Amino acid sequence: MNILIVDDQRAIVESLRDGISWEKLGIDEVYTACSAREAKLLLVNFDIQILLTDIEMPEEDGLSLFRWTRERFPELVGIFLTSHAEFSYAQDAISLGGMDYILQPARYGDVERVLENAVKKVLQNAKIDRLKRVTKMIGQQRDSLLELLLARMNSGKEQENAQLFFQLCAMFHMDYKSCVFWPVWIQVVRIAKASRWKESYRKIAFGNVLEELLAAADVQVCVAGWGTEDYLLFAAAEEGALTAGEWRQGISELAGFINSHMDFAIAVYPDGEAMQNFRPDRIEALQERRRSNVHKKAEIFWEDVEADADFSANEERIRAAVDYIKNNIGRNLSRLEVADMLHLNEEYFSRLFKRHMGCTFKDYETAERVSQAKKLLEYSGFSISIIASKVGYDNFSHFSRVFKKMTGLTPQEYRKQKRLEKEKSQKSK
Repeated sequence: MNILIVDDQRAIVESLRDGISWEKLGIDEVYTACSAREAKLLLVNFDIQILLTDIEMPEEDGLSLFRWTRERFPELVGIFLTSHAEFSYAQDAISLGGMDYILQPARYGDVERVLENAVKKVLQNAKIDRLKRVTKMIGQQRDSLLELLLARMNSGKEQENAQLFFQLCAMFHMDYKSCVFWPVWIQVVRIAKASRWKESYRKIAFGNVLEELLAAADVQVCVAGWGTEDYLLFAAAEEGALTAGEWRQGISELAGFINSHMDFAIAVYPDGEAMQNFRPDRIEALQERRRSNVHKKAEIFWEDVEADADFSANEERIRAAVDYIKNNIGRNLSRLEVADMLHLNEEYFSRLFKRHMGCTFKDYETAERVSQAKKLLEYSGFSISIIASKVGYDNFSHFSRVFKKMTGLTPQEYRKQKRLEKEKSQKSK
């Protein structure tokens, strides 16, 4: 039996995770999240029976999160944490089907007593097999058809393959009037020896996560396995319902979630445009991009990996980027802006910059801000708040924290130290 604890305050999450006698309660796994969004991704991928969530959270509160779970996992037992004693909070929680609520701050013993009742309720209910929700007959047929199409792509029988693709489209016509597909190739590049994620489970996880991340566009995903570590995904959507920007964001969050929460890591090779008709060359391009990732880096590859190979050819681009950063250090500069200036894709520019500079764009920008701030502190008479503004920091406290992290001194301490050094140097002459 598993539980998910959700609270935007990490200290509370860790306190509950470490302070409760979970084994005594019969709870095997304790998952944690610090936002409703993160909690949803965990819920669609892990077998969780009890949700212990804070009510008051930014962006999306615990009541909204539990309302979402009631639609998808109706037998999930919900317990609420709240700092408010008003009856309306309890009334709202119970009206949604929540089992109980706990008034904070609460002693561990009080929490355990409520959890004991939750465990009893879970044992009384039939366990929910969420994997069956994505492996229903229609989903199995779609995945099987995509796997057949993938297996026969190199057969040379283009007409037959086009017919298979037409059949795949037809299976989505009941859901979409005009269906388009967004292809993405996923490669498992690292996996723990004792991984509990079998190939079939990974397929389900990829489909679940991508569908949830793109739920606003009503996306459905079919998945085909290729060998033991490769997967082709088709995200099906109504034509015009999913923008290229939303697709990019979804792919970025997919890779981030898998690589942060699973015991395996992936490289992702997405196509940046939707596909209306059968285009084997588009899939072959993703395969070629995957083959070029010889070092099996767990990254997102929007561009051909081979385009990164000529190191010296891109040195001039990176020098131009560095000059642009230095000349614009006094304002809020984004990685996208610099990439656009060089007419490069943002993700490709990010990889290129790190390869040449040995650090990320953000780390370099921070180091350059601090470097220029040190010069101004030593050689100018500007106030520290003015200096902070000149190197791109609107918030003086944030500037001070970053400066101390980089130098070990506050800006005031650094300026004082440099003045003392000058005085000693002048006296010794």
